[in-house]
Amino acid sequence: MKHPRTLIRETVASLLSANLPKVDARITAARISIHRSTPLFAAKLPAVLIYTRDERIEDQPNADPGLRHRLLELSVEIITSGEAAAEEADTLAQAVEAILDLDETLGLLVQGTRLSRTEVDQSGEGDTPVLAVRLTFEVSYWSRPQETAEGNLPLQVLYSWVPRIGIPHEPEYQPLLDPSGVTL
Repeated sequence: MKHPRTLIRETVASLLSANLPKVDARITAARISIHRSTPLFAAKLPAVLIYTRDERIEDQPNADPGLRHRLLELSVEIITSGEAAAEEADTLAQAVEAILDLDETLGLLVQGTRLSRTEVDQSGEGDTPVLAVRLTFEVSYWSRPQETAEGNLPLQVLYSWVPRIGIPHEPEYQPLLDPSGVTL
């Protein structure tokens, strides 16, 4: 069973892989990675890296070890190079923001996704300028531990609809199912 952070990264990668080639044909699935440690080469730019940073468990409601409200920092980093790096990065960043705004629940995987900040880094060293634009999204979702036959406790991602969200509505939460019908 995959951790919810992995499912979130994979879902965002899938959304971007399906839509970014319409904006820049060079952005194929091979140039989108869900790992920050992916080696980047000038010939493989522009590229998109999707990774998670911090995750906070909300203090209220205090439901340990039950239902937990999580706030995840998800970064989508766009790396470009060359004389038009800034313009290319801005165009791709605008597209990423629009794509994630159109499906803010990531297909009901999370409660919501919202852009919280944008950072721009530029390297002036070397022959070719490299620019990175990092979009940081706050991803809100609910989970609870679920015991399996093997005795381990993977997290079960839950969904519900506003306004029926939170501890009082825990019985109304439903586990997510992947396309094959397996509970996530």
